[in-house]
Amino acid sequence: MNADDPAPNWTTISRYDHPTNAHIAAGKLEAEGIPVFLLGINHASANWLLSNALGGIQLQVPADCVDEAKRLLAETVENEASDENCPRCGSGNTSPMNNSRKIAFLAIHLFSIPLPWGSCRRHCGDCGHEWAVDENQAQ
Repeated sequence: MNADDPAPNWTTISRYDHPTNAHIAAGKLEAEGIPVFLLGINHASANWLLSNALGGIQLQVPADCVDEAKRLLAETVENEASDENCPRCGSGNTSPMNNSRKIAFLAIHLFSIPLPWGSCRRHCGDCGHEWAVDENQAQ
């Protein structure tokens, strides 16, 4: 870009809770020649609670690349479908349900008993869908 070119109008196409997932998606788009910007990546690295309060890590692309970027990410979701992707919208912005984490947290702090936590349910951050994950496939 030279000084006469206007700055691109960046558009958020996806949100992530974890920096690793955001970097993977950004790398896939960059490999196809689409410029990307990860808004909030430093907040997530420094303080993930603050990052979630600010809306997570936003994967942004120039406005003229939105359709192509969404298509590439959708193809990736289809090719790499797993229990971690939302079965309704295909988003990778999913997280385990937190009930078992809360119990494990209370057990270790109240009773000094470390309990492993795991979750058999997941939640989609994009569409709000919740679903059960087969325990055998999750391992």
